[in-house]
Amino acid sequence: MATTGIIIERDSNGAASIARIDLKKYGKALAPFFEKIGVDIEEMPYDNEFVAKIKRAEKQKSKKVDLQKYGISI
Repeated sequence: MATTGIIIERDSNGAASIARIDLKKYGKALAPFFEKIGVDIEEMPYDNEFVAKIKRAEKQKSKKVDLQKYGISI
């Protein structure tokens, strides 16, 4: 039976190896388990400075570059 929000991935032998769980849907129910094994699901896995750089780059407008000026022709 398929359950929305949970996907079981299998290895090449057909054995279940990975479970992908929608934490928006099941996060509260799984919180005690994650706490017991020492996983903080609220912790952001990326460096804040790295995330800020990406956000700044996404906001910048693209610029035209004259490739011929650099000896590049397409």
